[in-house]
Amino acid sequence: MRHTRPESTLHVLMWLALAVFVSYANALTGSFQFDDYNVIVNEAQVHSWANWYAALGNGIRPLLKLSYTANWTTGLGVIGFHLTNLLIHLVNAYLVYHLSQLFVQQQTRSAALRHVPLLAALLFAVHPIHTEAVSYISGRSASLMTLFYLVALLSYVMGRTQHKPLYVTVITPLLFVLALAVKETAVTLPFALLLWEVSCGGRWRFELKPQWTSWLVLTIAAVFFLLSDSYLSQMERSAGLNSFDGNLATQLAGFVYLLQQFALPLCLNIDPDLPLLHHLAEAAWPLSITVALLGMMVACWRRRPWISFALGWAMLHLLPLYILLPRIDIANERQLYLAAWPLLLALAIELTFLLEGWKWRFVAAGLLIACIALTVTHNQVYRNEITLWEDTVAKSPDKARAHNNLGYAYLLAQRKEEARRELTVALRLNPQLYQAQYNLRRLDEEITSSP
Repeated sequence: MRHTRPESTLHVLMWLALAVFVSYANALTGSFQFDDYNVIVNEAQVHSWANWYAALGNGIRPLLKLSYTANWTTGLGVIGFHLTNLLIHLVNAYLVYHLSQLFVQQQTRSAALRHVPLLAALLFAVHPIHTEAVSYISGRSASLMTLFYLVALLSYVMGRTQHKPLYVTVITPLLFVLALAVKETAVTLPFALLLWEVSCGGRWRFELKPQWTSWLVLTIAAVFFLLSDSYLSQMERSAGLNSFDGNLATQLAGFVYLLQQFALPLCLNIDPDLPLLHHLAEAAWPLSITVALLGMMVACWRRRPWISFALGWAMLHLLPLYILLPRIDIANERQLYLAAWPLLLALAIELTFLLEGWKWRFVAAGLLIACIALTVTHNQVYRNEITLWEDTVAKSPDKARAHNNLGYAYLLAQRKEEARRELTVALRLNPQLYQAQYNLRRLDEEITSSP
């Protein structure tokens, strides 16, 4: 493959902006969906700056809510929210490019990999697995947290490589705080710093010392979460969902499911019907896959560190938190938003070593075109609540919540016969689903009161 000079910043931004626009232009017409009503449309806290400030000490995720307030007060409506999501995604794609550059520069064959960062960033920009974090407005919790998380990692790496202690000890932990103020899952950052160092030839015992301020932030954040009534109540509810053995089995199955969705994103689903497992024996296949990936991570550590980094990064962001604090929703594709970029980096590196010249260009172009086509197609699902939940019911036909949500969407659209059908199915699948009971009573009252 013929090598040219590294791409300029403007050149990279132009390609990334084009990729994001082509992939997500049709998402701009999408309406508010599902949780958007709970956290934005019907949430007075984000409707004015005064309300946001008044609730600052009582709620969670203040920086995320600040971004919603900024959008709401501009008066641009739903399109303003979508434009912000696309801008966040574009910035994240550029951060992936920059971090990929820094990673590649520390590899022994870096000269042969100079086009890898742009390919990895373009794949990140257009991969359909990110539609839930970009096209779904509430998915911003994942994408905005990722922005601060990646900037914190970039600050740390630049501080270490350029010998700028201020970046490492001050700027990185401050960005860590901002990421935590968007979403609590950012607590993994200090571990991610260690993983980066080890993947680039460092030794974890020697790397802990310069990272002490980030670990201090983690400690303070842990104490804050344990003392906060809002977070503590959520953690208590989470701990009561399943036994540790059962939750380990459930999350291993969810982990393998998400990796399958990443590798073959042909059936993306905002509400997958994943079973709640109760014993590790029920997850023999996911456990075998996870053990095999751990073995691959160890085996590749010296000769193919990018594979080890990718697998370690994915496991860090998809397993430990959810094993300790299980979720009602076992797996959401937006969990892959932060987890996926090193997997794309590893893919780009392997393709570069495997193929040369026109073969590399042909395969890279084919991957990008396929991803763009899948992303544009899946964006159609987010046009409105009916299209979203019709798609979900088709993919999760045995999930009561999906049928209830579709029934409610039909009810709002005055499609009463279809609403009754879906709500009846929801109650047949789960007779205790109080939301479906309430929606069915509301439907009956509307029919009775209508002339």
